[in-house]
Amino acid sequence: MSSIERAMQKQAGEEAAPAPADDAADAKRALEADPAASDAAPTVSEAAGDAADSQVPREQAPPAAAEPAQRPAVRPHELPASMSEPAEQAPSTRDDMTTGSSTHRNHVVLDFERMAAAGFLVPAQAMTREAEEFQRIKRRLLGNMVPGVYASERPPNLVLVTSSVPGEGKTFISVNLATSIALEIDRTVLAIDTDIVKRDMSKVFGVVNRPGLFDLLAGDYDRLEDLLVRTSIPNLTVLPAGNRHPHSTEMLASQRMRELADEIATRYSDRVIVFDSPPVLAMTTATALAPLVGQIAVVCEAGSTKHETIRETLHRLEGVHVTGVILNKSKQAYATGYDYYGSYGKVR
Repeated sequence: MSSIERAMQKQAGEEAAPAPADDAADAKRALEADPAASDAAPTVSEAAGDAADSQVPREQAPPAAAEPAQRPAVRPHELPASMSEPAEQAPSTRDDMTTGSSTHRNHVVLDFERMAAAGFLVPAQAMTREAEEFQRIKRRLLGNMVPGVYASERPPNLVLVTSSVPGEGKTFISVNLATSIALEIDRTVLAIDTDIVKRDMSKVFGVVNRPGLFDLLAGDYDRLEDLLVRTSIPNLTVLPAGNRHPHSTEMLASQRMRELADEIATRYSDRVIVFDSPPVLAMTTATALAPLVGQIAVVCEAGSTKHETIRETLHRLEGVHVTGVILNKSKQAYATGYDYYGSYGKVR
């Protein structure tokens, strides 16, 4: 190729390529003409920062329909691994509790299929031996709420469920008791998770990542109403444990907690409040809450909990009235023919 041809090709290439300096000058002139344009298109780093700071979940396209996976058998009283950190329900444009959608951040749709597979009571369930046993338990508790029946200085509609040590099925009892009472025609239930360490009740109801009781007691929120979560069981509302804060036991023993207990006990005459509390011998939470409630049910595991352990638990709860003991995981036949639970009786 001659030098003349090479020179012509070089000139043609320079004419085809745009000059960066001219482009930059054009962009500068455009911004000077319309300053609002600089705010209309954030950089990638700015957009990422905005998404990280936003607390409002963004809408997502509904997942494609899929065949339900086969679930392995789950023993009752155990919290399945799949329920340990449930995903939060993403809001949609409709408020439809039957389809699993909600526009309000304080609604949650319960996965009844998953709960039933784990042994929990759900609405529209055929009568089972478990449901029958909870009928017996709640009748005793509800009977004590009739004026003049139960002698207590504290409101009898405040019910604390605890145990001696972990693993006795305390949360299983709390959730099923709350659900069973919520199925009553003339009762509503507020289930409160006070176990800030494990937060098992919050996990079962799918509200573990939401603010709750301890955020209210810490002063991070001013109104209880902002933290209550309605569920797809019409008469059941949940107050999650919330976020961890130092001095959690002191919070539960504070004057603010006593005022809160009195408020929720008297606000609605038909409401039953079920507290899911950590084991007495594992944490001091139960002993801090015990003077605030009117009824206490202690869960013990049949064939496992030692008599010495139960005596120590009752000693720790000295000064408050224990309504009864729930014998859980019993295989001994009961008078009704059911062998799932043993008995629920008054402590002698």
